[in-house]
Order: sequence, then C-alpha cells, then structure tokens
Amino acid sequence: MNICIIGTGVSGLMTACELLKLDFIKKITIIGSSKIPSIKVGESTSGPFYSFIKNNFNLKEFIKSTDATVKYGVYYKNWSKGDFIHHFASDDEFLRKSTLQRTYCEMLANKPTDIHIHDLIANKLWNFIKNNQVSLNYEEHPHSWHFDAGKFKLFMKNYLKKNKKVSIIDDKIIDCKFLMEDRIHYILGESKRKYTSDYFVNCCGDIEANEKVFKEEYVSLSSYLLTNKALVYPFKYTNKKEQFHPYTVAKTMKNGWRWITPTQSRIGTGYVFSDNHISVDEATNEFLEDIGDKTIQPFLVDFNPKYNKKPFKINCCTIGMSSGFLEPLDAPGFSFTCDGINKLIKILKGTCKIDQANFSICKSNEWWCTFILHQYKTCWRNDTEFWIDHKNVKYDFYDQIIDSMYYVPMHLFETYEYEMFFKTTAGKDIQWKSKVTQKPFPVEQLDTKTIHHLEYIQSFYE
Repeated sequence: MNICIIGTGVSGLMTACELLKLDFIKKITIIGSSKIPSIKVGESTSGPFYSFIKNNFNLKEFIKSTDATVKYGVYYKNWSKGDFIHHFASDDEFLRKSTLQRTYCEMLANKPTDIHIHDLIANKLWNFIKNNQVSLNYEEHPHSWHFDAGKFKLFMKNYLKKNKKVSIIDDKIIDCKFLMEDRIHYILGESKRKYTSDYFVNCCGDIEANEKVFKEEYVSLSSYLLTNKALVYPFKYTNKKEQFHPYTVAKTMKNGWRWITPTQSRIGTGYVFSDNHISVDEATNEFLEDIGDKTIQPFLVDFNPKYNKKPFKINCCTIGMSSGFLEPLDAPGFSFTCDGINKLIKILKGTCKIDQANFSICKSNEWWCTFILHQYKTCWRNDTEFWIDHKNVKYDFYDQIIDSMYYVPMHLFETYEYEMFFKTTAGKDIQWKSKVTQKPFPVEQLDTKTIHHLEYIQSFYE
C-alpha cells in the first residue's frame, strides 16, 4: 500500500513515523510547502506523547535535538483559592491502598473543601516540582515533554529521510479530484504535478484549504469555547534555575489564560483570549505587563474551536489540526493526533470500521470541549465579562457529563477520562453529588531520588 501525507508539520511527520512500522506500507510520500510559514505554537504535550517518543526514537537524541524538558502536568495557577497540578498519575499509588484510581477519583466528590488536593494525592510530586526537582522513578511519577516545535519537526524529518520508503516533496496542494464522494482520485500540486496514492492523510492544518480543496465539513464549538486568538512569544531566561520548572503553567488572565512552557533554550508563552471581550491591543498590553517586558513584540494566532464532522472517509482522513482544533488548555491537540493515528492504523489493518472511528473522534471532541469548558465554569474568577459569559454557556453534552458525575457507568468511564474531571474539580475545592459516600483518604507516594530539572536534562549531554 502507498500512503500520501499532505503536510510536513508535527502531526504529518508523527503519522509517517507510526505508519512506517506497518509491513504492508510500501511507500510514504510526504508533501509540504516551504512557502507556508510554520506557526510553531505547540510545545506542551499530553500522556500518549511519551509513548510515541519511547516507541520511535532514542530518548537521548530526542532530548538533545528538540530542546525537550520534563512535563509532569498542568499547573493551574489562580483558577481557585489554592493552586494545584493536574498531573499524569500512576495507578501504583492507589493500588498500594488496595483501591483503583477510578474508585478513588469518585471519592473526591466528598473531599472536604478545606483540605488541599495534594494533601491527599500526588503529595511527593507536589513538593518536589515546586523546587524544580524531577524524580528518577518514571513508574512512580510519569511525565511527558515540552519541546521546541521547529526543532522537533527537523528531528523527525531527518529521521524519516533515512528510510528508503519515505520521500518528502516541497509542493503546495491546490486541488483535489474525487472519483466519488469520500474517495480521492488524485491531488494536484502548485507545481502542476498530480499525486496518486492508495490512501491520503491530510495533515496540512489549514482549515480554509481543507474546506475549499478537500471539501471537509466542520462543526463549530465557538458557542461553547469563547477564546479565538492567542498572542505568542518565546522569551529568554533571566534566572534559569528558578524558571526551569518541570510542568506547564496555565495562569488565568482577565480575558483568558496564559501558558508558560520552558524548553532548554527559551520559555514559550502565550495568552489565549477572546477578541469579543478585549481588543488585540488591550490583550497585548496585559500580556506584556504580565511578562514584565514592554519591549517584546508577540505574534498573533487566530483560531476557531471546531472539529471535522467526518475525519475518516473511504481512502482519506484528516489528522492533527486538519481534523479540528479546540484550544490549548491541557494540550488536547497531541491527544487528538495520537488518537487519530491509532484509529488510522486500525482502519488500515481492517480492525476498525470508518463509522466507528468517526463516532469515537466526534465524541472525543465533545468530551474535550466539555472538559475545557468545565475549567472555565469552575474557575473562581468572576471579575470580567469573559469569565461571566463562560459560566453562562449552555451545552447539552456538558450537562450530560455533569449529570453522570453522580454515578458513572463502567462503559462511560472506559470511554471518557472522568479522572481528569474529578481531579480538576476537587483541585478547585468543589464538591459534587455522588453515589459514593466514602471520603478520600491520603494516598502516599513512594520516596524517590530527585534531582534538579536542569541537572537531569544536562545528564543527557554527558
């Protein structure tokens, strides 16, 4: 089977790396245009990304080539009275108490509001990350990565170029011809070259081009997620030992939130906001004031929360931003990319039907939309119209999830990541109605050896 991937961004290159493992894939053609500037926003990843790196690359080479740093989770700053980290949890700490993580998370409904979430779970992690320490025991304290997006793409390109099955072509796709609905005949490049293939994977990320050229249809979520712009700027360290923290910061702002993601050579940061609540100039002033440097010039990224109505078709699919984009809170983009790649592999192997994959991905988008909306609704801020408007958003799927928090059937718990809901809700010291009456008890993590984050990264250069 021959595969054609449109797009040389992170999602397209990740897809190529995974497809190379399939014996029946004989050729992979990757098409991307050097004329299209790279946004280079994505630097914070989620849990599945660690497995992707482990299964494809030498960890030392990845860290050295991409400016990678450790991410234990998302540090929610000023979303509630007490800050907390939404961390990547190991089941081990719960099993040592003869309970399942799922069962324990349901107990969090009854967490007393005067007890901090990390007095109960992730206590050791909470203490060492605040001192920019990392654990040498991954099984006890799992993590993912921050990285420089541009360097990561170059790293994957160099890896793929070594494989004889792969060819990377510099061209821009301007037209797509269909044999029939949902089946591509060929695509046409700006070079006038026609590209045929057994299967096409669209990872170009350009929603407008996807709608016009590939006839993709999207479902808007902008009525539920109100942010639509991001100011982005990478700035230099002023005190690296203090600023080199092993987590992503998500800090509330007047009309949105700001992320802070340290890489080895710089700190990536951005202000996600709604221009229906604040002008770009006003947001820029607020952003620069929060950074503490009025001289920098951030660049603006526009987005509209939406997802592809039908990401998988007969001989083509969309993965990554081509499949949709919600917003960056808690880094759902990489989860969607990894999930899309896994679904694609199952479809190509014949172990998953197209309709099943489409239904699952659409529900996953609704789930993530609900999770992100929940963070806004449960935030203690109520000081601007932005925060008030988010609390007044009405979304049927959200209401269904909130209602099901009372009692979550096993099939729903396996489908959706309710643990995320329960932990971030309890992290904000909010209780909810539940059939579970038991109060959560302290779950102790093991003592592990820790070293400073800087020292840990530097060890890969020795």
